Amino acid sequence: MFRSPANSIIRLVLFPVILLFYQQFHGIAMPILSPIFVVIFLTIMPSKPPLNMLLKLFLVLMFVSFGVVFLGGLLIDSPTGYALFCWSMLFWCFYRSHHDPKDLISTLVCLVVIIMTVLSKQFGVPIDMLPWLMFKAFAVALIITYLSFVLFPGDEQDILPDEVSNEGAETHIGLIIFKATAMSLVLIALMGTGSAQSILIAITISSMIKIPNPDDHRTFSQTKIVTTAVGILFTLPLLLLYTFGVATWVLLGVTIVLGLQLASFAIKRQCRLSIYQLLFTNFIVLTYQVIKHQGGESLSAEFMRLVYIVISVLIGALILNLTKHKPVLLDKKQD
Repeated sequence: MFRSPANSIIRLVLFPVILLFYQQFHGIAMPILSPIFVVIFLTIMPSKPPLNMLLKLFLVLMFVSFGVVFLGGLLIDSPTGYALFCWSMLFWCFYRSHHDPKDLISTLVCLVVIIMTVLSKQFGVPIDMLPWLMFKAFAVALIITYLSFVLFPGDEQDILPDEVSNEGAETHIGLIIFKATAMSLVLIALMGTGSAQSILIAITISSMIKIPNPDDHRTFSQTKIVTTAVGILFTLPLLLLYTFGVATWVLLGVTIVLGLQLASFAIKRQCRLSIYQLLFTNFIVLTYQVIKHQGGESLSAEFMRLVYIVISVLIGALILNLTKHKPVLLDKKQD
């Protein structure tokens, strides 16, 4: 409808922010989920997705939301059975990610397992509510993503694509078993501490250790900390305005302006799509922290997020340093 070279940036800023404010101020359960999924979809689909791809994604969302959560619900009353179920799901996710680090199914299933486990086991949320909650968040995000391409058409131009390597890592079953076991133990430990940031820490660690290439672990660690710090800087003006009690529509407008400034900053730095995903995921989460908390609690919540990100990276680095495995490149092996 409105063709412009800036449409890719407008999509990435406008739609997650508006969706977040709408859901937060209308009392939608877990309003942060759909905007985060919109960011993920927009950064893995740089052009308008065809209808057959949308159908495949819809089927994947149904499987993830109802299939995985339903099986977990059947085993939730059996500690041993549920633990084995979570471990097998994590093993399957890491197995798929070692074949393709950008595999959408493994990413979504891992997110669902972590969110389902923490919400049901730590926070006591009835697991019967989770399938519809997750599916609704996924479906809303998919619809908003498609709508963003209809209203602001065009492929990504200013955002650089990720470098694609033809070299894949050989699947090492022992390493995958170790990662699944370590991730399971981390989940148990986090829920034992009762931390309100258990989901954040667990998702960060899982994103870090699922990468098959050891050289990418250090890059991810540094990028995750830097993008979180940058996100805090770009949400500080919003925090100050919220503290003074300005109107909601003013907060929304300022958030969009700050998001556009963040995108301009990323363009000047020639960031790639994966960095945009980290930047805007952090930006959306930090914005949610601001509009969720009151007064001075927003500032402490933002900086505590940075502290928890650092803790997550340290735990992930510790897990990775416990193995000296270096993947064999598939193309060299085939030669």
